[in-house]
Amino acid sequence: MATSVTGLELRRLAEEASSLASVVRGSLGPQGGQVLLTRPTGEILLSRDGERVLRALNLDSPTARMMITCLSTHCNLVGDGAKTFIVLLSTLLQEIEKLDKGSNAYFCKTHRGRNKYKEKGYMMKQVSQFLSVFQVEILDPLVTQKLGKHFQTVFSASGTELNRTTMKLVLEAYFCGKVGYNRQKYMCQLAYNFFFKTTAEKDRNEVLPLVDKYFPELHTTVTGLPVSHSQILDGLVLLRDFAVYCPSDGDKKVLIITEPIHSSLSQLGTEVAISGESQYEASELWITKRTKALMKHLQDNNIGVLLSGIKQHEIVHYCAKNSGICIVECLSREEISLICKITNISPFQPSLDNICTEITEMAIATFCQPLQIGTKRFVHINFARTCALQPCCVVFCGPVHGLNEQHACAFHGAFKMLQHLFTTIHLAECCNSKPQSQNFPNAVDNLQQYPAVQQRFVEMQIDCDSDEADTGELKHCEFKMKVLSESEDDLLALSQKYPKEDTASENAISEDDQFVCPGLKDKNSSSNVHGQQFNEEICIRSSHTVSIKCEENNKTDIHRHTNFCIKAGSVMPVGGIFEILLNYYLSCYAKQCQLPDISVLCTLVADVLLTVPKALCRTQKRSAFPQLYLEVTSALRNDQQLLPKQKYLESVSCKYQLIVSVLHCAATLLRIDLIIGIKRLPQTAEESNSDSDI
Repeated sequence: MATSVTGLELRRLAEEASSLASVVRGSLGPQGGQVLLTRPTGEILLSRDGERVLRALNLDSPTARMMITCLSTHCNLVGDGAKTFIVLLSTLLQEIEKLDKGSNAYFCKTHRGRNKYKEKGYMMKQVSQFLSVFQVEILDPLVTQKLGKHFQTVFSASGTELNRTTMKLVLEAYFCGKVGYNRQKYMCQLAYNFFFKTTAEKDRNEVLPLVDKYFPELHTTVTGLPVSHSQILDGLVLLRDFAVYCPSDGDKKVLIITEPIHSSLSQLGTEVAISGESQYEASELWITKRTKALMKHLQDNNIGVLLSGIKQHEIVHYCAKNSGICIVECLSREEISLICKITNISPFQPSLDNICTEITEMAIATFCQPLQIGTKRFVHINFARTCALQPCCVVFCGPVHGLNEQHACAFHGAFKMLQHLFTTIHLAECCNSKPQSQNFPNAVDNLQQYPAVQQRFVEMQIDCDSDEADTGELKHCEFKMKVLSESEDDLLALSQKYPKEDTASENAISEDDQFVCPGLKDKNSSSNVHGQQFNEEICIRSSHTVSIKCEENNKTDIHRHTNFCIKAGSVMPVGGIFEILLNYYLSCYAKQCQLPDISVLCTLVADVLLTVPKALCRTQKRSAFPQLYLEVTSALRNDQQLLPKQKYLESVSCKYQLIVSVLHCAATLLRIDLIIGIKRLPQTAEESNSDSDI
């Protein structure tokens, strides 16, 4: 059995997002508290990590789970922003719901014969399309051309060396929203030391992805000790104890092995015919002699440590102890992979006939010794030469396991954030050889693939006009469009009404049939400062293919997008400064934009952005937010340098990715037409072909 829900309402989406936001709203910001969750099993979760808290909820609604999935995807990418994500999404859906309830003339354009559900679905698809295209056509130019002049950097004046003071301010700002107030500085210093230890004399762009991938192998947790006992150890801490330990001084040769040294008859790889007990005993004796010969071969090659991915036979342990070889066994596949990565060696294969050949695939360890922290015993090993990263292991100590998990999760997220911080974000690579106006319809087409709703943009004319003389300034684009009915009969009637002509245009529509926005200028107007004119005619057929004709009279802005990027290391002051700046420039763009519906939606997004600084200022005095907003906007109007009171810094690329993730999540939710709930698992092919069904 399956149940279906048709006509998803905005009110439901807004209520679900608001409920999720209320769970973490109290923990938002540096002054936020912690959330305590209890489960029927008696397990409790105390955390300030928005993602961990929201993922711990047992949600029945598929759309609510979809919001959590989008949130988790964002956090897996940048490691931060879960609470701000859900708060922004909640406010955005509420504002769109108000737009749906209101009598806005630009979103109530309906066709005859539409019922109430189709009218709402039509408006939701329009808003969804705008949110999808908003990033490329409006957000990217604003962030790079307008906000870019306010960016700071974590690099020194030379542009190559890191400014350590700035790095510490970035990490302190991150941990302010992740851990308790009394542990923020300690965790920040721990992450600061770990970063510079692992990246010492290494390429940080190669080290940070490895730290992200192998973080479970680069840390361990110990309960029953105070948090102040947490420390960073040089080398790796393997989560195993020695199977055989032979203490010795000096460097040790390390061999990695993933196969059994003492193979049984079934593991020889060939057929063995045994006709009697005597032959079986002779076979076992031969295998034992081969094992001893192999261990003697390891001793002759001065192997001091054997790292094994499986449990070895007792005979191997006996021979290793007599030969002075330490054995650490049952290592995980990830631990083996990490060691091979940082030492650049491959595992030794005893199954091959290589007993008499010299062993070359081995690493050098400066020490390999037991390590006891609290009641746990580990193996502590450090390698002399490494190629990928300088191995370090962080040991998290805490009174309970949940606190250690919280610190480890926050620590891991910090390095995801740093990885994103040191990556240059190219915002408009696809437009390097195209003018901006041509990209707009392409982006619309790429995001219009709705099988249930085939909305055809019959004509779109874009005229980029600007009052700025500088070619690097953002241009305000105008376009006019008409959305026709979705049936195939309407498409056939359209093709008969507007037959193909011999001109370059593939389709033509009379002025009487066009929806022309108020204030739309003539595309041949001489007010265009750059003298650039575009004439695009687009026909999106039922197969969702696009035909574009673009004529350029001037290519002065062809390379305008080449500088559309957020440079690595770009940071800004915390406290909602990024959102206020984006709100200011987006509001200015909306006022000058001559397309009314785009102007309305730009204003809506701009107002939603102010939710973040308002929430951060709620713990301060009542006039904190108006005062902050007035200071920032006044400095912008007077072309003065921003002098925020906050000394902490946050990554610009992470803030940008946060806004993009929220917009994409909202656009995806608004495109939902039908929800189908399956109450039981589908039958298998064997069950469906039973005799009772025939």
